[in-house]
Amino acid sequence: MNASPFLPPEEQAVCEVRHACIVRAPRHDCYRALTTPEGWNAWFTASMFLELHPGGAIIFEWKDWGAGNFSGGDHGTILSVEDGIGFEFSWHPDDPGYTTRVRLALEDHPDGCLFRVLETGFRNDELGLHAMVQSAAGWGEALTLFKFHMEHGLRY
Repeated sequence: MNASPFLPPEEQAVCEVRHACIVRAPRHDCYRALTTPEGWNAWFTASMFLELHPGGAIIFEWKDWGAGNFSGGDHGTILSVEDGIGFEFSWHPDDPGYTTRVRLALEDHPDGCLFRVLETGFRNDELGLHAMVQSAAGWGEALTLFKFHMEHGLRY
């Protein structure tokens, strides 16, 4: 029995979700928007709970989100924190029986900062691959919303 919430490597899909975008805002402002509940609630979530330390909780809640008016949430655990750069957390993309890893990281860029997202550990079956495609689309949307919020003060 695997005591870890992550799937063993042989059960994980080889593919991963990777996105990056340039945000024309100072990295320290972007970091604050990624590392506080108020920051997330300003651009993405209806309610966010975040304990930003390894082992801390992260809880996302959405209400009437997007064209499908999605209401629901997900939760996970903070795995690591890099002050001023970002953090890594686990959550449940499609099944409460396992988790994926998500890394959110900011880098300095001549035009502001570069925001990178990496999600790994999807199950290597039809449901896991479907979850990976959904996450790829979701993180692409999230980066766009973050960029518009940081550059123009807009919220979807």
